[in-house]
Amino acid sequence: DTKQLNKMMIANGCLSIFIATVFYLIGTGLYVFYQVQGNVLPPAAQQDQIFASWIAFELPVGVTGILLAAIYAAAQSTLSTGLNSVASSWTLDIQARINKKELSFEKQTKIGQRVSLIVGIFAIVVAMVLAQGGVKSAYEWFNGFMGLVLGILVGTFILGAFTKVANKFGATLAFIAASCVMVYIKYFVDPAKISFWSYSIISIAVSLVVGLVASIVWSKVKGVNEAPLPNTTIYRD
Repeated sequence: DTKQLNKMMIANGCLSIFIATVFYLIGTGLYVFYQVQGNVLPPAAQQDQIFASWIAFELPVGVTGILLAAIYAAAQSTLSTGLNSVASSWTLDIQARINKKELSFEKQTKIGQRVSLIVGIFAIVVAMVLAQGGVKSAYEWFNGFMGLVLGILVGTFILGAFTKVANKFGATLAFIAASCVMVYIKYFVDPAKISFWSYSIISIAVSLVVGLVASIVWSKVKGVNEAPLPNTTIYRD
């Protein structure tokens, strides 16, 4: 229910902050460690490989094996959870609406298995492309990609949930405008000028500005003031 969902979101936020802090402390610790060692990195240590190389070359053999086994187990758990989430979302949220007849449990299971197979193969191909594509840091690439995509979605969400004047036309135009701006910044602007950490801020700002202006202009031109549906915004009235 809603109360449990709120508790889950609060717990997830607290844990995310804690985990992110731990990750940054690990990076800080590794930086200090190799500074003390004379800034001599282990063989083949390049950015994302530094922590793994530290585990392999600096820890005792038994501890290294345990940590590597834990890392592989966590990776497998994350991949299986992601595949299951995509398969469940497709089967229950999309396929169920496409099919006019109600799907049996057996049919849903088969669809989920096929979706998992397709997404798994796609993920393997993407991983191979990234491994050969000159990506120096998977972490930085991932954060840049998330900032590029999630910022646009968050901007549209804020536009609809925190304003009363937003309408479908404004939200659609805001989504298109933010997407175009972020694609331009991502592929046509020197990365040294705009950091990927600012992608989310830029996309949210573009979504809000374009969405609000477009919604107001559309309402004035059409002469229609569409009131938001109940419980779709943070406002009670």
